[in-house]
Amino acid sequence: MKKIGRIVVFLALFGILIKVLNQVFTPKWETDGRWEPATQIIDGFYAEKKNTIDVLYLGSSNSFYDINPLIVYEEQGITGYVLGSGEQRLFTSFYYLQEALRKQKPKVVVLDALGLFYQGSGEEEQSRKAYDYMKFSGNKIQSLKMAAGEEGHIFSYVFPFSRYHARWASLNERDFLYPVSDKHYPLKGYAYSETVAEGLPDFNMESIIHEGISISRENEFYFNEIYKLCKENDITLVLIKTPNIEWGMLEHAHTEELAQKNNLDFYDYNTFMGQIGISEKDCFLDGAHLNYKGAEKLSSHLGAIAAEYVPAEQEKDEDVKRQWEEDLEYYLEQRHQ
Repeated sequence: MKKIGRIVVFLALFGILIKVLNQVFTPKWETDGRWEPATQIIDGFYAEKKNTIDVLYLGSSNSFYDINPLIVYEEQGITGYVLGSGEQRLFTSFYYLQEALRKQKPKVVVLDALGLFYQGSGEEEQSRKAYDYMKFSGNKIQSLKMAAGEEGHIFSYVFPFSRYHARWASLNERDFLYPVSDKHYPLKGYAYSETVAEGLPDFNMESIIHEGISISRENEFYFNEIYKLCKENDITLVLIKTPNIEWGMLEHAHTEELAQKNNLDFYDYNTFMGQIGISEKDCFLDGAHLNYKGAEKLSSHLGAIAAEYVPAEQEKDEDVKRQWEEDLEYYLEQRHQ
């Protein structure tokens, strides 16, 4: 028995060591000296108190730049989190949703439609950013069978240390402190930007025709899986498309057809962004993403939509409300710096 006990202790300590090494060596992605959402979104989601998220937002960088859950909370009292990732494939959206339902019971899932038209498993860097911080589980293994693509390096996704061990010479204090740092992400998955794109042309979706574009069988399969998962958990699924200069008429038509087929609401902001005050002159950081001004306007509109599906009478834990008020204050302070 003592021998078995020693083996159990050894395995436990070895597991802790591997977990710490993974967190230390995994890159802390950053751009212009600021952490990218890839470094914070997943761990930040895990840090949210159980069963406190009303709305879950899924999608590519269009979602985490364009949707600000704090604005929705400020105006509607509705909590939310953007579980987004760069160039998020639809299979990633599905497995993210599965992962989210282990911790949260959202009333609404908002899915950005761009993922319907991505092909293949995507670039390795985007896959790494999507999965490196995801906790080990059977769900992660299943998703990695898709995400690893032709690489087939599932092992290195499960154990990032094996992929990033060569970083040892560039490790800094932040890398070593990360495993014991507070993972709370006050922006709730949102990526704040004050950048204003210059010289953007007027958005004209009717002039964008991508001949031959369609929703692949694989994407249709994973969309149906998302739809079924929402239905099984009594979740309202809503389709949106945030403003994107490359979004064309065929993408809109295919998405609208899919929404009608499944009796879902679809809000294509490319068709009415001017009506809610989103302008090419000051609301974009580039042709595919909004800055904070544009995100606030879109989120205000999206919050009103969410309010139609989230019970207004629900009570929230005082600690949860206090945390959200503090996070909202943090955002407002960031906005005015």
